Amino acid sequence: MDCPRYECGALFFAVYQEHFTTELVRCYPYSKVNKEFPEEITEISSGFVNIYNQAHHAEQEGLDLICGVGYRKALEYLIKDFAIGNNPDNIEKIQKMPLQQCVQKYIDQSDIKAMAERAIWLGNDETHYVKKWESKDIKDLKNLIDLTVYYLSVALKAKKYTEEMTR
Repeated sequence: MDCPRYECGALFFAVYQEHFTTELVRCYPYSKVNKEFPEEITEISSGFVNIYNQAHHAEQEGLDLICGVGYRKALEYLIKDFAIGNNPDNIEKIQKMPLQQCVQKYIDQSDIKAMAERAIWLGNDETHYVKKWESKDIKDLKNLIDLTVYYLSVALKAKKYTEEMTR
């Protein structure tokens, strides 16, 4: 079927189940909703935003076994792009460095470091056969990424105003 809304017109499939009545079970594909991020985050790491939203779309499609890997990759882009922004002389070194080491060496703010490290732990759990954090899931990983984004956003805004408003 084509969407009856003129503005949309997208192709979709509807699955029905018939018992005594006809019931709509599911439509494919789901409408994909992008997660919005603060402007300063998008400016320092458009790669993060793109990868995060691809993982988010996978999750919306019910691909819960692979979306965690995408969230983990998005986190790596965010952290490394932030580190590169603050250390432009070390681009190649930062790009090749394991993410945990990058956080330890190039992230000075304790709130960012604490949330990023925990997000890395859960992101790594999504890529390995055996999980270390069995009581945590994708929701926790996304919450930790959100906290990391929040603290990075605050740091970037503070830096901007500090630089713009010197005496």
